Amino acid sequence: MTVGALLILTGALFADHRRPVTGRQLMFVAVADTSVSARRPAWTGGAATTLTARRAGSGRVYLRFHVTGARGPITAATLGVFVTSKLTKGFQAAAVDGPGWDERTTSFADAPGVGAIAGASGTVTGKGWSFVPVTDLVKGDGPVGVALLAPDDSVTFASRESGLAARLIVRTGRPPAEERVPARPGRWPVSDPVVGAAGDIACDPAPARPPAEDRRSAGRECQQLATSELLLHDRVVAVLPLGDNQYEDGTLAKYKASYGRSWGRLKRITHPVPGNHEYVKAGNTPGYFRYFGVAAGDPATGFYSYDIGSWHLIALNSQCGALDGCRRGSKEERWLRHDLATHPTRCSLAYWHEPRFSSGPHGQEPVYDDFWRALYTAGVDIVLNGHDHVYERFAPQDPDAQPDPARGVREFVIGTGGKDHYSPSRAFRVVQPNSVVRDSQTFGVLELTLHQGEYDWRFVPSAGGSFTDRGSGVCH
Repeated sequence: MTVGALLILTGALFADHRRPVTGRQLMFVAVADTSVSARRPAWTGGAATTLTARRAGSGRVYLRFHVTGARGPITAATLGVFVTSKLTKGFQAAAVDGPGWDERTTSFADAPGVGAIAGASGTVTGKGWSFVPVTDLVKGDGPVGVALLAPDDSVTFASRESGLAARLIVRTGRPPAEERVPARPGRWPVSDPVVGAAGDIACDPAPARPPAEDRRSAGRECQQLATSELLLHDRVVAVLPLGDNQYEDGTLAKYKASYGRSWGRLKRITHPVPGNHEYVKAGNTPGYFRYFGVAAGDPATGFYSYDIGSWHLIALNSQCGALDGCRRGSKEERWLRHDLATHPTRCSLAYWHEPRFSSGPHGQEPVYDDFWRALYTAGVDIVLNGHDHVYERFAPQDPDAQPDPARGVREFVIGTGGKDHYSPSRAFRVVQPNSVVRDSQTFGVLELTLHQGEYDWRFVPSAGGSFTDRGSGVCH
């Protein structure tokens, strides 16, 4: 039996405005795990390297942790599991009715029952670490049982035997203070640069446009001209298109006909990244690179970096399948670590298309976990993404989805550039940890004022929109 590992982090954390947040964070590795299947009622899965949860309760995964040293009240608990499925609609974490199961002998026929659902993952789009809140399951020191269920489709997970055991992160003591992000009064200083960003921008110019990504889209569509007017009016110094800049397939002709007549009016100050619609058909990526030219970086890679004022900005290519991947050891991940090491500025920002964390329909994207870990280790302040056609802001967090006011990365999802909206019922089915602001029915852009050592943000709605979000942060 593998002994559960324990990591204790102590000390005070400090929010952006340097108010102390007391508490402790502890991490425990699973001491037992197994899966059971109704198809094979007598089978025991405790020695397998893969654990499987099957739809409608026909297969369940059981995990056990042993919590020690949890002094003070439990303020939060998060389960981390390594998903090995390529794509899943998600899984649920539930209570186990009693600790009486053995990974070597428990089968479906004698497996314990399942209690209340404690948390859900939402969509998980690839292999890697996925995180679910399970605070209701942890009461203090002692055994903690967790059952993993798959309500919609089968989901596979790495077991302890694979070397990627599940982990339980427990926070104790005084809970972190509610994040307060004051907006600066009056006008922003005209001497500091303002950049504008959004993704998912220009509709296909063809009269017989293919079906939208979401046929249940609510509200207006094709508002790329309205959002570009915001950037022109506010005289930003740089424009950051966050991918899926031109639907449906990003050919050069479509870029010229639709994107070019809207956001293309700011092409001279544009620093783009590609999205999945730029790569939707073989051979179409040249349309993106031919339209933007040298501003898009090397066509063989599509990632690059540059400086604006005192800030360092990093543009990444999230289309991992077109490269040699995005995980640790890939060409892009190695380049990212080198770029961060050679640009040790106090304030930095990274952006790419698909978000690592999102409460939108695309959910968690573990393929970008190594990007996040590199950015977090280097002290990057902000990440910008699109892909989900929503606006969402997260509180600063670490790569394990834990709140970290002192060194965490603040993520914005701004898929509001003009293409379309999701229906309200689909937009935010599972709210991810640390999500603090969400809106699914407003087109607009995010404007960031890049000060020396700090920044302001403001979501600017297009004409007719009333939602906005604004605040300030201090660089690490």
